[in-house]
Amino acid sequence: MQDWELIAKYIKGEATQEERITVEQWLKTDSANAVLLEEIKATWKTSGKLNAHIKIDKAKAWNSIQGKIKEEQKVIPITRKAPAYNTWILRAAAILIVGLFATWLALKTGNKEEIILVQTTTQGRTIVLPDSSVVILNEYSKFSYPKEFAVNQRYVELEGEAFFEVTKDPQKPFIIGNKNFDVKVLGTSFNILAYEKDKNATVTVVTGKVAFADKNGGSVLLVKDEVGTLNKAGHQLFKSTNANFNFLAWKTKKLEFTNTKFTEVCAALKKYFAVDILVKDKNILNCTFTGYFENPKLPDVLKVLEKTLNIKAVVNQKNVEITGQGC
Repeated sequence: MQDWELIAKYIKGEATQEERITVEQWLKTDSANAVLLEEIKATWKTSGKLNAHIKIDKAKAWNSIQGKIKEEQKVIPITRKAPAYNTWILRAAAILIVGLFATWLALKTGNKEEIILVQTTTQGRTIVLPDSSVVILNEYSKFSYPKEFAVNQRYVELEGEAFFEVTKDPQKPFIIGNKNFDVKVLGTSFNILAYEKDKNATVTVVTGKVAFADKNGGSVLLVKDEVGTLNKAGHQLFKSTNANFNFLAWKTKKLEFTNTKFTEVCAALKKYFAVDILVKDKNILNCTFTGYFENPKLPDVLKVLEKTLNIKAVVNQKNVEITGQGC
């Protein structure tokens, strides 16, 4: 048996009934196992508080112990039924096992990392992280981060949309994790759009450079004014130049259009106001619009569009129906 985490739980009295039965069956298979467990317990009691930062090459250490066991077996007469583990090997194995699950036990007991979870609903929120990086969350987003960052990296998780202004620290890369992708940066500003319901996840870089990596293995390097798009179902990554001037409208509370095709106007309104837009006459989609709105309200925007493009807009709850000749 080499499930040291299970043995640790058994010693600590944290094993479930099923796990206890597993360990006890292992003990019954060979009397040497029971002796080994007692040695581990003894080593455990005298080891004091474990150092959570112990670093051990598990495979190399275990192979070393196994090698010593084989050496002992070679000098034992073959008339013996089963070679017994000598005291040195038992103690060495006990010390090794204590080292192997030292970090695990420390995390499971009193040295748990404190994680802060932030969830937004109909309003966004600004968060200042331990390294002074700033995260601005859009509505209906979920963001988690540690109270204190690790010594070698700054790891956070996001589901939803957020704008990041990351403090530069070459020694501690900043990583945003998501079940579909990872984004790694050193110091830059960028927007991530990654709601669970969306087919695609996008990263739009404002300054600096980021690596956008699919969990399946692909990755792209993005610089200022570039967009990375991940098709989550197909695990396909694309890179393009940002042509959407309103990708930060949710943050700036501004909508700006310059000779913009009506299809793109509709897409911007759909995202900003969370409405569905149905255009009856497809010729209207070929129209272009120029306009600027600060702290826009949907009725005000639609009135301007009606007068400018010769259309009629009717709002029914979260649906907007557009008719008319257009242009």
